[in-house]
Order: sequence, then structure tokens, then C-alpha cells
Amino acid sequence: MAEETEGQETGAEASGAGVDPAAVALALGGASRAKADEFLSNQNALIADQRHHLREQFKQLRLSIWQQRLGVLLRIATGFVGLIVAAGLIYMIWDASQSSGLLIEPFSVPPDLAARGMTGEVVAAKLLDRLSDMQAQTNSTRAAQSYVNDWGQAGIKLDIPETGVSLNELDDFLRAKLGHDTHITGEIVRTVSSVSLTARTGVAGAQTVTGSDADLDGLVRQLSEEIYRATQPYRYGIYIASHDRAAEAMPIMKALAQSGPTRQDRAYGYGIWGDLSGEFVGGDFSLGVLRRAIAEEPNNIVAQTIFGTTLGFEGLPEQSIRELKKDLLLISSNTLGLYSASVVQIYSKNYQAFIDWQLGDFFEATQNYTKVVQSGVSIAPFASALMAGAEAGEHDLAAARATLLDTASYSVDWRAGRTAFFSIIARMQIANDVQDWASVISDADTIAPILQKYPGLRSFLPTTMAPLMAYADARLGNISEAEAHIAATPADCYDCLITRARVAEIEGQHGRADFWFARAIDGQKSIPLAYSYWGQALLERGDPDDAIAKFTLANQKGPHFADPLEMWGEALMKQNHSDRALAKFEEAEKYAPNWGRLHLKWGEALGYAGRKDEAQKQLALAAGLDLSGADKVELAKIRG
Repeated sequence: MAEETEGQETGAEASGAGVDPAAVALALGGASRAKADEFLSNQNALIADQRHHLREQFKQLRLSIWQQRLGVLLRIATGFVGLIVAAGLIYMIWDASQSSGLLIEPFSVPPDLAARGMTGEVVAAKLLDRLSDMQAQTNSTRAAQSYVNDWGQAGIKLDIPETGVSLNELDDFLRAKLGHDTHITGEIVRTVSSVSLTARTGVAGAQTVTGSDADLDGLVRQLSEEIYRATQPYRYGIYIASHDRAAEAMPIMKALAQSGPTRQDRAYGYGIWGDLSGEFVGGDFSLGVLRRAIAEEPNNIVAQTIFGTTLGFEGLPEQSIRELKKDLLLISSNTLGLYSASVVQIYSKNYQAFIDWQLGDFFEATQNYTKVVQSGVSIAPFASALMAGAEAGEHDLAAARATLLDTASYSVDWRAGRTAFFSIIARMQIANDVQDWASVISDADTIAPILQKYPGLRSFLPTTMAPLMAYADARLGNISEAEAHIAATPADCYDCLITRARVAEIEGQHGRADFWFARAIDGQKSIPLAYSYWGQALLERGDPDDAIAKFTLANQKGPHFADPLEMWGEALMKQNHSDRALAKFEEAEKYAPNWGRLHLKWGEALGYAGRKDEAQKQLALAAGLDLSGADKVELAKIRG
């Protein structure tokens, strides 16, 4: 038994009481009462001490457990912080490697200028302010990542040395070692009669301007332009073009197209060179530049866009639509990364709007142009002018006039010539719609100062303005002037061929008119306008059956074109089918809800159908909308 229990506690010791019952019994048996009480008191004290120590041990044990847990948590937190620091360093390294900003160091200045407060830091700060201001005023939809040097507002900053060690210094060190920042250094040097400011950049060498030290602010402005041009030629070109200096921008874009450092630079250079050429040289030259651009870079969305729209202005709608559909495919892939995702959506609507316009869907064109204008992108002013023309095609003349007021409120943009030109065309279309022929001619006369400033736009006169003037002159009885206008138009211009037919119709030469209508259709079979105008001519000749055949074809080519639907309704009324005409008027309203003549004829048809209350409602709508003089007379007779 002794061997089995060796090293083990028994009795009270084993139970944790710390007292041997046998020893207690022996002690109490032979001891006096006082001795026994003392012994028991000592034993109780011993037990109390042991319990106290035991509680302390438990406390220490719990504390040790918590210390171990906290130690684990601390190690985890330390590791987590380490990961954050490592991630931060990795990001700083990556960000530094992507850096392509502009860092302006304090200039060296003569002591007397520094004493007057024009220190090197002050000069650098003024240069910074001017460059930042120019950057903010450069309205370009070009994607930032397509630039070799993408400054951005945060990318232009002063580079003033700091003391001590900081994250900024670490960032500067990494950018210096890994990045592609452009550093600007410079000095002001006093000569005998002037001062010269020089700035040096690693990518563009030195730029120097000279003048009086009394005009240091002006010299800083000049120097900032030289720096902007040297380091960001595309943005500089857009900047000066947007500040009424588009002619100066054209050679910059040409140089960028021919020797730009990247595919994106060359693509943009070609596109804008082609666009500006249309304003300063002419449409044919512009198309030549754009064809070359597309041949060299088939993914050049910029050139493809301007090529497609220019063909439309040249009177070739089928070709224009074909090229703009290519644009829609190119911009969906955005292979060269020329546009950001948000700009891709807006520009897609712009291309679709021009397609819709040429197919007679003026209502949808207006909706798309509205989104483009509201976006505020760089083409918004030009899109606004085109939107006014689309609203005129939709016969919503009040909206067209309001849009022209908005267009005029824009500050100068880099398509200022075309914006002004097509604003005049829109005004002529508004006057044409209400048959105010004298205003069509007088509006055309306002084009002279625009052509003087943008001589290349003269090449678009035969295909845009001449048809409107020719028809207005013919309606005024000035047949010789009308024939002179139309004779100067190209043989393949769609609107021009239609106008030849309409002038011949006014002259009573129906066979000649039919010849020109057929010629227009033969060149542009998918476009609905010629069918519609031919149907109108047949209707006015008193041939509603053949007219309806033409309106049917026009509706097939342009199902959202309101004009053939409305005139189809008029033809049915001439056949005494006013009840069937109502369906055509109702359908036409979907695409031209604010067309005064539509509501006039609709009210007339309802009256014939015996639906007097509805007729009065439509006639009231007509009275509140734009009507020609003849339509106003007709409305008065019907309501009379």
C-alpha cells in the first residue's frame, strides 16, 4: 500500500483542507481546553491563508490566460497592421510607377525681385495657378489614360523641399525613381532693359519669354502657354481652339497626327485636324484628311465620327448612315481607349441622333440630342444647334427657337464655326416650316461674317443652305434666282435633287419634277424624304392614289417620319375616307406631337366624321401652335 500511494496526498491534505484529522484528534485528546482552542484557531488561520493563496492563484491563472489571449490578438493585429503597411507601400510603389504629373520647382530669381516679394516659390505658384486654370478650361472628352502625360488637377503641383522624413518625401522618392513625372525648373534673368523667364522640362527642353518686369504676370501667362503646348500639345490645341483661336490649333493637330508619340495621339490629332479643316479649308479637304486617318488607323473613332457627319452635310445620307453605324460598332469596343465609359454612352446617342435625323425620325433624334446637350460634353454646343434643326423637322418650332437661344448662350467652343453655321440653317428651317419665305432669305444673309471667319464652311453652302434658298425664292416667284441657286449644287446631293424637283413642280413642269424625284431616290433608295416630297407633289396635283403609294414607301423607309403619315391622312380625306384618315393622324402625333398643321387637319377630319367635341379640341391645339399664314386662314374658316 505504501508503494501504491507514494507521492500522493491523503485525508485532509488530499481534499485541500491542509489538516490531518488523526493529528487533530491526538492533539485534542491530550491537550487542555485552552491549548485545543489555540490549536483550532491556528488551524483555521492556516486554512484561511491557504484559501486566500488559492484564490490568488486562480486570479493569476485567469490573468495569465487573458495575457495569452491578448498576446495572440496583439500578434494578429501586428500582422494585420503589417499587411496594411505592406499594401500601402505596394500601392505607393505602383502609384509612383504610374505617375505622369507635372512638378514645378521653385524658380531662381534675382535678389531684387525676391526682395519685392517675387520669390522663386511665388513664381512657381503663379505658374501652377495658370496651368491649373488652363487645364480646367480645356473641355475634352478624351480619356485621361490615353495621354502620355496625364496631369489632371491633382497632377500639377509645386515641388518644394521639406525637412525631416515624411510619407510625402517617400512618395517623392518613389516617383523620382519609378515614375514619369515632368519636372519644371526655371529662372528669371534680368537683362539691360527687360527680364526673361525660362522654364525647362525634360520632355520639351526650354521655353523662354521676354518682357518688362512690370508685367511679370503677363510673362507668366505666356510661359504657361508655352509649357502647356510643349508638354500637352493636344490639350493645348483644344484650349486655344475653345478660346476663339481655332486657326492656330489646326497646325498643332496636324503635327500631332503626323508625328504624335502614341496611336491615341495620332488618332486624335487626325480627327481634330480633319474637323478643323472643314471650317478653315473646306469639306473636300476635310474628307481627304479623314479618309487618310481611317486608312492608317481603322479604330480611329474620332475620325470615323467626323467622316460620317461630314458626308451627311455633303448631302449623302446613305453613305453618312453607313459610316455612323461603323462608329457605333467602334465605340462599343473602344479599342484604342479614346473615351471613358460615360462618354461612350453619350457619343453613341450623338451618332444615333444623326442617323435618326436622316431617316426622318426627328422625334427620336431630339431625344438623343437632348441627352448629349445635358451631359455638357465638349460637343454639346454643336449638338444643340443640330437639335434645333431636328426640332424644326419635328415641327416643334417653339422648342427649336428655345434651343437656339440656349445654343447662343454657350461660350466659344472649338466647333464654334459649325455651331454658328448650323444655328442659321435651323432658323431657316423654322421659317420654311411656317412658309415665311422672306425670312428664309434674310436669315441666309446673316451667314457672311461667319464665312469670313471660317472660310472652309463656304463649301457646305451648296448642300445645306442653297436648297432652302432656292425653294424660298421659287415660292416668292423669283424663279431665276431659284434656278441659279439650285444650279450651283452638286449632282449627287440628295436634298439638292429633291429641291430641283420641287422647284420644277412650282413651275408646273411635272415631268421634270418626276425626273428629279426619281433621280434622288435612285441615289439614296433607303432615305424616306424624296418619297414623301414626291407624294406631296402628287397630292397637290390631285392624284391621291399615287400620292398614297409614295407615302407608303416613305413610311416603309422611315416608319417614324411624321410627314408622310400626316399627308397620307390628307390624301384619305380627299378620297372621302376621313374615318380612315384619323388613324394616320393619330400615328403621326407620336412623332410630331406639337405640329400645328397635323392638329388642324385632324380636327377637320373629326368634324367630317361627326365628332364635333373632339374636333374642337384638336382645332384648339392647332390654334396654340405655329401655323403658316394659309393654315391660319383655313383654321379660321373651319372654326368660323
